[in-house]
Amino acid sequence: MNSTYQKMEQTDIKARLYIDAPLAAGAVIALPSDQMHYLLHVLRLNLGAVIGVFNGVDGEFNASISAVAKKQCSITIADQRRQQIYCRDLWLLFAPVKKARLDFIAQKASELGVRVIWPVKTDYCQISRVNDDRLAANAIEAAEQTERLDIAEIRSFDPLHDVLAACDDDRLLIWCDEASAGHPALNITTALAAAPPHDKAAILIGPEGGFSPAERHDLQTRIKCLKISLGPRILRADTAAISALSCYQSICGDWQS
Repeated sequence: MNSTYQKMEQTDIKARLYIDAPLAAGAVIALPSDQMHYLLHVLRLNLGAVIGVFNGVDGEFNASISAVAKKQCSITIADQRRQQIYCRDLWLLFAPVKKARLDFIAQKASELGVRVIWPVKTDYCQISRVNDDRLAANAIEAAEQTERLDIAEIRSFDPLHDVLAACDDDRLLIWCDEASAGHPALNITTALAAAPPHDKAAILIGPEGGFSPAERHDLQTRIKCLKISLGPRILRADTAAISALSCYQSICGDWQS
């Protein structure tokens, strides 16, 4: 590790922000009002304060507050702190739930390194619409807080059939089947430990009412579909999502590295 990189790593940053703009040393960027308010009025930072910024593409940079006016705040990009890296190609497919629990899923899935967060319409789903912008805001906030350099992609609320069709045959589909609760042969830790080698995976969580017979037939006949049990109890959708993601990252994912 060279001395320049060490110096960048040791810089005492006061905050970390996602910036929706290209990043390069010397660039001056005017912040939107919400980020301006956060830096100046919530964190009470002043001119010269150093923050970390990233955009999901160019890596992470040091930046400093370089201009403050009544309704404007600008930052100047300095040296690069970290080169861009991306999370493992892991998707979360789930039937959406009520708003507060949906926020929780987006936040925690992002923290756990999911690359794609994809709400799906199932036959027994009780939710008719999803606020994509709200999901994206939760994913960005989670990335800012967890040192993540990329942002989880939020995909539109689509029918399960269409979502499964978009999953390539080489993507391992991990189907969390509530009807298999407590089945020892389908225990998630055992099943994942014996899973075929794969570079891409998707975890599917169903609605509170479970999967319909037609959906179960489609899943059971799908190539490279791993049906698993999340233990002896029926879990809520948000609990199931976080449990499955944690097990996957521990056994097959980036927790090992």
